[in-house]
Amino acid sequence: MLLWLVFLPVIGGFIGWFCHVFLQRIVTSTDIQLRWQRLPMMIALTTILITFILVIVLWADANSALEQSPNWIKEVNIDWIPLLGIHFHLVLDGLSLIVISSTLFIVLLVIVYSSKENLNNVGLFYLCVLFMTSAIMMLFVITDLFLMFFFWEAVAIPIYFLISLWGRRDLNSQLRFNGASKFLIYTQISSLLMLISIVSLALINWNLTAKWTFDYQILTKTPISSNTEFLLMLGFLAAFIIRIPLIPFHNWFIEAHIESSTSGSMMISGLLVNTAAFGLLRFVIPLFPNASLAIMPFILVLAICTLFYTALLAFNQTDIKKLIAYIHIALMGFVTAIIFSGSVIAFQGVVIQMIAINLAIVGMFIISGLLAECYLTRNINQFIGLKEQVKYLSSFTLFFMLAVLGIPGTANFIGNYMMLLGSYNSYPYYTILLAIGLLLLSISLIIRMQPIFYGEVDKITVTKHLLSKKDIFLLSSVLIVLIFIGLYPKMVLDMSYSIVNQTLQYIITERVGE
Repeated sequence: MLLWLVFLPVIGGFIGWFCHVFLQRIVTSTDIQLRWQRLPMMIALTTILITFILVIVLWADANSALEQSPNWIKEVNIDWIPLLGIHFHLVLDGLSLIVISSTLFIVLLVIVYSSKENLNNVGLFYLCVLFMTSAIMMLFVITDLFLMFFFWEAVAIPIYFLISLWGRRDLNSQLRFNGASKFLIYTQISSLLMLISIVSLALINWNLTAKWTFDYQILTKTPISSNTEFLLMLGFLAAFIIRIPLIPFHNWFIEAHIESSTSGSMMISGLLVNTAAFGLLRFVIPLFPNASLAIMPFILVLAICTLFYTALLAFNQTDIKKLIAYIHIALMGFVTAIIFSGSVIAFQGVVIQMIAINLAIVGMFIISGLLAECYLTRNINQFIGLKEQVKYLSSFTLFFMLAVLGIPGTANFIGNYMMLLGSYNSYPYYTILLAIGLLLLSISLIIRMQPIFYGEVDKITVTKHLLSKKDIFLLSSVLIVLIFIGLYPKMVLDMSYSIVNQTLQYIITERVGE
């Protein structure tokens, strides 16, 4: 079942693409081609719904499976390259199941929203979306570092095409690096450093045991000197920090959002960023616990600087997509600081916040797309009179603004509360600074967004006065999930506890050793 779970999306993507290409070649009538234009979307939607059913079945079996084996729910271990000890080793645990469920839900939203957009070459578009979905889910369950690197790189390919082929660039884009190119360059350079660290770690283990292996569960037990551990950890950290992204590596993130379509922005913020936060929890801390403790003050300072810097930049933004992008960077800086300074409570808050932030930001990007559709611009200064002009949209906008800020009753509030509570005992001064940074971020978002709700507007400039049923369904779905997790977080907390506690033990062991 685990193999079907990770491979089904990409299989569906190829089927949709082949059907689209086949119909274009055999059907000459333009009217018939337009009639079948929705076929790849329907195949993609059906594929994700079937994959969702598999996840629901796994959720039903998870509790009994975790009672028998607290480490994982499902496991697949197949020899791939025995000479180098590379195994196709997949492990589905509680944390993986949570982030995979979140991923599939966001992909479902992307597919439904993309049906509103005027896309060319729809077969290739949905292939990119589903290929990226499979690659990301593989990252969440893979334990072989060589294959982890392979799928880490594979995720970058569809993102590049989503930005470059279906994005919107200005007339000077050919004269400078655009968002897609910057993302690819940043990713390739940082990934090279991570590859060097992976190979070096495997070589050290081979020198000690005379056996090749890239299984991170084995490599966590490899004894290495403190200096070597620190250098190897930097290779992983470079890849994850750039993709989170922390300053000063955030510029690609802003440009990628500016140039992407709304569905592309939903993929970047909802899926791509999560892989980096997950990588810190899954790989960096277990593999390099001593180095993680050593670099903790630097990461805390960098994350706090990211939070304050982007919160201040948000004050001056007029493009709503840039504003949302800066808000997302600030929140991910907050999460990164907690990852390197937490307890079990803080780590579980991180898990909830990883889901909550992505869902809230995805909701905000849907709002930005609808606002641009109504006002024919992304300039916030022209989004006035929203409450009177577009029914329901102002209510949804207000909810997602408050959700991003962590209003009680939403998953964001639970995540923020647990992260601050868990980190305060260990690092009270850093926690106070983080709380102040969140307050500054709240003020910047409210100041920029509050004027859009009231005021008189020329009715000619508003092209849409009612939300469609599809728009209401998309926004209501995200709203319901955020409120459900906010009111009943026990399901997520119970599922992630054993893995989060296991991750924390690596840090506790090193602290005791010191």
